[in-house]
Amino acid sequence: MRLQKTLVDEMLVYSFMIVLLTGAFLAFFYTPGERVIYDGSFAPLLGIEMSGAYASTLRLSFDVRGGLFMRHLHQWASLIFLVGIVLRALLSRTLRQMLPGVALLGLGALNLVVGYALTDDLYAGRIVGELPIAWWYGAHLLLALVLASALVLAWRRTGVQRPRVLSFVVICLNLTLLALFFPLNQIWLSGPSR
Repeated sequence: MRLQKTLVDEMLVYSFMIVLLTGAFLAFFYTPGERVIYDGSFAPLLGIEMSGAYASTLRLSFDVRGGLFMRHLHQWASLIFLVGIVLRALLSRTLRQMLPGVALLGLGALNLVVGYALTDDLYAGRIVGELPIAWWYGAHLLLALVLASALVLAWRRTGVQRPRVLSFVVICLNLTLLALFFPLNQIWLSGPSR
């Protein structure tokens, strides 16, 4: 049981590291701005008025080299992180050991929803409502900081001291394969929210 917990803990840390690294890459290109007329390389939406967030997500997906791959890698690593939290909670023996996992799961799920709302596509527009996208962006960054802090505290508490390189390579390869062959959230199929 100890080995399984250690492996799940490492999976949590590695997937969250990938989320942070890809999120930092995405932050360089994402701008939650005002309404714009799209003039990017995706021809079906040329000349359509949309939010700056949706336009920058399209620009990131189609005009930035590796941008679409980074978006998909970010999304898959986030999902794997949530699955790892569930596995970690299931491996806990007592309710007291399970509570930090449940709190992390709640924070992670909330951050996943907030991150999804940042694209401001047709489906995310239902989540966003009238709140400005910049607020959602700030909430996403703040929740990521809280999650990172909670994960560091939980990781130090479990005593995992020497991460294995092989585990990290396996997680990265699996996430890369998922991002390449099973894309998530193809926002250009649904169109802008308003």
